Amino acid sequence: MRKKIIAIVTALALALSLSACAIGYVDDSSFVNEISETAVKAAVKIIAEYGTEEYGATFIGSGAICKTEGNRYYALTNNHVVEADPVYGQCALYVFDCYGNVYDGWVENTSPKDDLAVVSFICFADTAEYGAPLAALEIAEKNAEPRTLVAAVGSPDGQFNAVTLGKIQRYAKIELTEEHSASHVSYPVVCHTAVIHGGSSGGMLVDENLKIVGINYAGGTLEETGEFVEGYAVPAEKINEFLNA
Repeated sequence: MRKKIIAIVTALALALSLSACAIGYVDDSSFVNEISETAVKAAVKIIAEYGTEEYGATFIGSGAICKTEGNRYYALTNNHVVEADPVYGQCALYVFDCYGNVYDGWVENTSPKDDLAVVSFICFADTAEYGAPLAALEIAEKNAEPRTLVAAVGSPDGQFNAVTLGKIQRYAKIELTEEHSASHVSYPVVCHTAVIHGGSSGGMLVDENLKIVGINYAGGTLEETGEFVEGYAVPAEKINEFLNA
């Protein structure tokens, strides 16, 4: 029996005009090159399997390596990617690095109110079979300003190392629709135009200094067409509060 794959980027029903979508497409080849050469090495794909193959569910999300201790790597993601399921209980966690290698993962810390979590995995990156070493990115100390150029890096639709560019529009409180209420963030978040899709939850939003300025947790779409309008990310200052708590 094939497992059910559930996209975990929550969508919002927003009554916005189609012209707003054009804001999200930014062309900056030098920034893309920097992301491809450096930031992508900190990107991970996370698969959480619940229940059994006959009766269970599989969730796909993204993450960003933010710390290393020897061969143990720590990655930020969303709480709703790895939290226990009310029906199936705790998940079996698998972390894929940017080269496609897979590792057992462990949940180290969670914050439902921030929709943040830290997962860890062990990678012997100095051995040839695992490819080049992985990277860890710093978290920006302060929230990025509106109009800052950013890149979203993650695993939309199960892809590896997908990169989209956009700009920070504003900071605002976002109310999720009742249908998509896995996230419970109640403070102003980063609203940006870098395109994200199902599977992008937990992926990083980075600035031109290659610092993490947000962790994506939801995306807004047009109710009538389903077209992407803007993405929503937990801001840097809230990420730092979570990590330093």
